[in-house]
Amino acid sequence: MSLLLAAALAQAVPSSPAVPAVPVQPWITAAPMPGSWSYRAIPGGSEALFQSASGVEMTLRCVRANRTVQLLRAGAGPGATIVIRTTSLERSLPASATIGARDPLLDAIAYSRGRWSVEVAGVARLILPSWPEAARSIEDCRN
Repeated sequence: MSLLLAAALAQAVPSSPAVPAVPVQPWITAAPMPGSWSYRAIPGGSEALFQSASGVEMTLRCVRANRTVQLLRAGAGPGATIVIRTTSLERSLPASATIGARDPLLDAIAYSRGRWSVEVAGVARLILPSWPEAARSIEDCRN
């Protein structure tokens, strides 16, 4: 009798299709996103810009007057928190953060092995390739 009840219940409850879980690959093994870094001198400093097919995604801006570097993530709203992950350091900062040119986080970005990550809630995670343009703009603020 219980077998008939189980069979009846199985027919009464519609089955939902199984949705496979999409694993989020750890940033350290994920491929850097397609795009490229560029460097340019600007009045009072320099910028390193990472641009994908969607446009500028990340900017490191050297402000020589006060020896600071601004970290600007496109799409990060006011009050958001930006998380920078490198192979040697991880730090949370306010979006559009400005840090001193000698901050160890900048060394960690410049010397990260192959890639570094930028995460902001509500915005796609960036896995950025470690190219020399970011280090060049950081160095501009130190000299």
